[in-house]
Amino acid sequence: MKQLTIYLILFSCVFFWASNFIIGSILIDHWSPIMVAIFRLMVIVLFLGCISWKAIIRTTFTRNDLLLLIIAGILGVSINHYSFYASLQHTSPITAALILACAPIVTSLLNKMIYHESRNGIFWLGAIISFIGVGLIITKGAFITISIGKGEVLSLITMLSFALFLIIVNHLSLKLSAQSITFYTNLIGLLVLIPFSVTMWTRTNWQVTYPYWMLLILSAVIIHGISNLLWNQKMKEIGSTNASLLLNFEPAIAMLLSAIFFKQFPTTVQIYGSLLILLGILLCIYYKEIRTLLFMKRKTT
Repeated sequence: MKQLTIYLILFSCVFFWASNFIIGSILIDHWSPIMVAIFRLMVIVLFLGCISWKAIIRTTFTRNDLLLLIIAGILGVSINHYSFYASLQHTSPITAALILACAPIVTSLLNKMIYHESRNGIFWLGAIISFIGVGLIITKGAFITISIGKGEVLSLITMLSFALFLIIVNHLSLKLSAQSITFYTNLIGLLVLIPFSVTMWTRTNWQVTYPYWMLLILSAVIIHGISNLLWNQKMKEIGSTNASLLLNFEPAIAMLLSAIFFKQFPTTVQIYGSLLILLGILLCIYYKEIRTLLFMKRKTT
């Protein structure tokens, strides 16, 4: 019963993360992408500062740690947040969710290049299958006459920046607490974005009705604050491998919510692309287990 509760909590986190594609699409109808990113980062920094201030003020880091925090803040927060909301102006939440689903695979590929981690043929097959799925989606099935839209390019930037961010955070987590890394990267990301928005403040729509302000604030707290903290806490209890399986539901949830709220249904190309991405992700996650099963099968035969 306890394990079921943990899975339900983790699934709730994935549900809220998937809802960010829908909420982001709603918010950019009222504010520019950069202002949505700044407003939400302000809320996130204040929220994290209030609940984790003891861990934050006790943090000590070297010059190298500070440099990595700055790079992570620029890549994983400034660029990632802006490109995410900007992409939703030019593409559907479904397409954005499917492209971002490949972030774990890209992270593994980058780890292979940087740390020379070993990968077998099953992993590479999974990576190729997933990228074919992404190719189907961003080219709308036209591989020969490639026509990639601005939204798809921005979604790719979001995915790549997040993958690089994960690698840097994984390195920083050996020395710093998760609360400190999350707070400082969000604070740095916010400070980097503010100078680029100087001319936007006077043109910002401050007359947006109360429900949209509440949606902006509550979604920032729940999606980027509470969900992240719960995920990091509960993931340790069932293991990262089991928890990562739930992340595969994110594009499907985004599709469902998009159909409910926007009446946008996945196209045939998106369905085929999503199936290829899911198959590729499963092969990449379980490449060691699959290799072991194949080896055992060969031994028995």
